[in-house]
Amino acid sequence: MGYELHISRAEEYYDSEERPIALVEWLTYAESNSALRVGGWLGWDEERQPIYEHVCTDGSLVSLTWFEGAIEIKGNFDGDPYREFGSIAEGLQANLQGDDGERYTASGVLPPTR
Repeated sequence: MGYELHISRAEEYYDSEERPIALVEWLTYAESNSALRVGGWLGWDEERQPIYEHVCTDGSLVSLTWFEGAIEIKGNFDGDPYREFGSIAEGLQANLQGDDGERYTASGVLPPTR
């Protein structure tokens, strides 16, 4: 079972639909970020959307997808989540959060709020 990271504007990532990152906003941001490249697609026809890939500093490849107002980051890497994805979260004016509710910031890891 993998561990995911989430970029969301909501207090808790699972509430992302309350303060969403719009799909068009994500696509515009991702296309302008040279560290991201399209690695595949989700869905069919007009509903399909790109799966972006990011090569981490350790050489690992992770995927980033938009889902219900948040960006889901999936994959295994041996690095600091904030150093890898903090600039993406900041660029989207959002939080970087793990599955257990911890937040990754420039100051370190903050415990879950709930």
